[in-house]
Amino acid sequence: MPVHPQVARYLDEIAQIDLPPFEEMTPEFVRSTLTPSPEPHLPAAQIENIIIPVGDSQIESRIYTPANTSDATPPDKWPALIYFHGGGWVMGTLDAYDGLCQDLAGNAGCKVISVDYRMAPEYPYPIPFQDAFTATHWITDQADTLHLDRSRIAIGGDSAGGNLATAVALKAREVENISLNYQLLVYPVTNYFFDTESYHKYATNYFLTRKAMQWFWDQYLPDESSGREIYASPLRCKELTGLPEALVITAGYDPLYTEVVQYVEQMQAWGVAVTHINFEDMIHGFFRRSDVFDRAYEAVQLAGHHLKQVFTRN
Repeated sequence: MPVHPQVARYLDEIAQIDLPPFEEMTPEFVRSTLTPSPEPHLPAAQIENIIIPVGDSQIESRIYTPANTSDATPPDKWPALIYFHGGGWVMGTLDAYDGLCQDLAGNAGCKVISVDYRMAPEYPYPIPFQDAFTATHWITDQADTLHLDRSRIAIGGDSAGGNLATAVALKAREVENISLNYQLLVYPVTNYFFDTESYHKYATNYFLTRKAMQWFWDQYLPDESSGREIYASPLRCKELTGLPEALVITAGYDPLYTEVVQYVEQMQAWGVAVTHINFEDMIHGFFRRSDVFDRAYEAVQLAGHHLKQVFTRN
């Protein structure tokens, strides 16, 4: 299948912009290229900024409470999705994901807690992962104060944020009082390895390139050996029993496609219930860009539908 016409137009437009490739930029310049958040389709009823302590530091997070779309009284304790933004562990902000998180909250009928972890290269691995896990632990501990239903907490993220969500789900199996009941993984980075079919097939010309991913990994990892650790490369985990059910969304024209499918197959082999939906005519990064791609909001609606089903039956 060819790329969607909106993707073809977008790729033509960015080709006309005189910007160096990611691997030739500084982290500061990469951050300056981040596009603003699209306006939400379903504006949240309430948005609250909070601070989460992480070791001797703290990180900002944002809680989105959806508007009540039914005649039912809003719950005293809400189901929740803890969400980590993408951006190659280098870029990404709460503001840039504001519209997406509002739409996820509105479509899922849950609170969404967007976590702004510290980023590389100033804070390399494992700090972003530790921030993500500590934030998840803190949110679970504070469930009553935050008006959350502790038994209905999901984890999610896209790209590098999907990598963090995947790693947190692995680590959470070891902690008795963290019980995650769903994973929303949107084209997550799963392996420090660049010799896959999709890395070769889509190495260039589809927004995210093979060289760009190598550059992002170089910013994230303090050394190559760290890339073999399971909380950096979840695909290298030898045993995946006990992981929560998952929805995995992929893009067909994505260098990460092969490794994500491998992780889906690995989870399934260990008995994890996984729904994999591939947006075959899309590129990496489409999920956040409902202002550019109609299929982006289709994917958000789909994710919300799956989350609502899980939260309703639990």
